[in-house]
Amino acid sequence: MRRVAMKPLLTDGRLGASPAAALVDHVNAVELDDEVAAAEHFAKIDLAHALMLTQQRVFAPEQGRPLVAALLRLLDGDAEKVLAGDAAVGTITLQLERHLEEECGPAGLDIQRARSRIDQKATGVRMADRAALLHVMRELLRLGEVLLDAGAAYDAVIAPGYTHLQHAQPTTLGHYFNAHYWTVSRNLARMAQLYERLNECPLGGAAHSGTDWPIDREATAAYLGFARPVRNARDAGLSALDAGAELAAVLGLTLSGVSRCASDLFYWSSSEVALVRLHPSLCGTSSMMPQKRNPIVLERIRGLAGDAAGWTASQLGVLHFATSTDADQGYVHNRMPGYCHETAGAIHLLAQSVATLEVDAERLRRSAERHWSTASALADDLVRVHGMSFRDAHETVARFVTAHEAAGATEGTIRPDLADGPLRDYTPDQLRHLLDVQSFVDGRHSAGGTSPARRAELATEAAGDIKAHQDTVVAFTAAAAAAEDRLVRDAVALLDAQPPHED
Repeated sequence: MRRVAMKPLLTDGRLGASPAAALVDHVNAVELDDEVAAAEHFAKIDLAHALMLTQQRVFAPEQGRPLVAALLRLLDGDAEKVLAGDAAVGTITLQLERHLEEECGPAGLDIQRARSRIDQKATGVRMADRAALLHVMRELLRLGEVLLDAGAAYDAVIAPGYTHLQHAQPTTLGHYFNAHYWTVSRNLARMAQLYERLNECPLGGAAHSGTDWPIDREATAAYLGFARPVRNARDAGLSALDAGAELAAVLGLTLSGVSRCASDLFYWSSSEVALVRLHPSLCGTSSMMPQKRNPIVLERIRGLAGDAAGWTASQLGVLHFATSTDADQGYVHNRMPGYCHETAGAIHLLAQSVATLEVDAERLRRSAERHWSTASALADDLVRVHGMSFRDAHETVARFVTAHEAAGATEGTIRPDLADGPLRDYTPDQLRHLLDVQSFVDGRHSAGGTSPARRAELATEAAGDIKAHQDTVVAFTAAAAAAEDRLVRDAVALLDAQPPHED
């Protein structure tokens, strides 16, 4: 490594003073911590930039090649460790400059030609957020697969359906899990749309007006795996930062959907209800009460979903008025990779919970048979057979149920003598058939309903839907990998073209 006398701090020339300790601790260090965590992304940005500048003859070959070689070595090593420098020097832009100066001499300080910290930082943030979002999408795909597997495994298992936490109508556990798959699908679609918007490259926007150097923004965007540059140079570093708020919103919606399923399992697994049980490896116990089996992974999901409700507001808060700059976000933590990591973890916990769930099918069926959950079928039959308005039929069945409850009778001991109006014409066998949970479930023939044929249609449609999502994620992943391969390949080719007499 070539050692050189270090240049003064960036602030010395204009300000004539070293940064205060408070500024270093509470501004520079905050920004640097996030950037160092994404050090590999920033090293790739510099490599793409140096390679493009050399290709465009903004750098002479003898200037560009050493920079490209140094950046390749940085990527082959531990970029995060190398660039975790002194926060008094500044953020990662200046840490990279200093590293390149050590490696290449004064030429290393020219890496910032034809760009600004603004577009460099915005690009690094997008690369970190893009990679984190792709991780969430992979976990969400896995959850979708688990939910569809559970839908197939429990397709015909009768289960109670709830509204207002009261028995409503019976369903099947397979139909229930298929319903949660479609929530996953919607969130995957949102993420794919967001990924497309996030997949635009700010690099080359410079401060906000572009540059008079003959740069090729399409080339750097392609090298970094972006579909295209952010079109407007000002938007590249400023307004385009609204991608963080959109990402936070999508994560919040995703966690809300995950939490709804977790909340149902949380209730169903209570000792009072005991319809399902979590695998013991996903439970905790009490420090005092040895009998406890606490579904703590579900509580983690529910708690995180509540916390996520504030993530979007936090992001919007730093896009608050017309004179806002990139610094409003640059000087606070980029929390999005962390939010993505936590979201992916919650999704993984739910997938594990569903995949290993202990289901009491008999208890589920008995629960579904209680509390007159099929009463609406009786009202429908009064309309169909006796020509009653649905409201009158509704009232007739409501009185029938109330009379049974008052008499202490249940669905298993139907008493026609407690009926009034046209219900008196029904035999006990007819009433039992109409109120039978299996008949109810099998009779819901409308699109999306619980009949066997409709459940089969839903399963087939979901299988095709998840395949499309899988293809999307594979395409995103392959494009990023191909771009990285091309970046390294072209960088190596530049070095291989070096004349023998060059150092």
